[in-house]
Amino acid sequence: MTARPADRSTVWLRRALVAVGVLAAAYGVVGVLTDPSVSLPNYFRYTLTVLFGHDLLVLPLAIVLGAVLTRWLPGWARPVVQGALFVTAALTVVALPLVLGFGRVGDEPSALPRDYPRGFLLCLAAIWLATAILLVLRAIRRRPSDSTIRERP
Repeated sequence: MTARPADRSTVWLRRALVAVGVLAAAYGVVGVLTDPSVSLPNYFRYTLTVLFGHDLLVLPLAIVLGAVLTRWLPGWARPVVQGALFVTAALTVVALPLVLGFGRVGDEPSALPRDYPRGFLLCLAAIWLATAILLVLRAIRRRPSDSTIRERP
């Protein structure tokens, strides 16, 4: 199968989006390099941490998880579990700084006043309970009833 050539408007749109992205990145780099209050070693360490954290931890984990899901889950269950995993990942990205307690100060009790690890675990339990219920309902719906099974002559 050969790829269909892109029309002119698609090519123009891609080029415009690339140009906007390059300009935004250049603006950020110039801002970091020219701002006197910026600590370059901190930015460099952050960039390396994000790059290596993604390439050495997140990406291999996603590949292995995808391979396991494809191998062991039936086709009717995959979208439900993939959706639950997506929601779990989004929740984890948002909640992880709160769960780890970054910004918590002993003299200021109003900073991070809740039990965030417990709330995070409750949210995860709700996500996976809903996933389990949906999977059970899908499994029941897939199972043919005795009245719909007819013997063939």
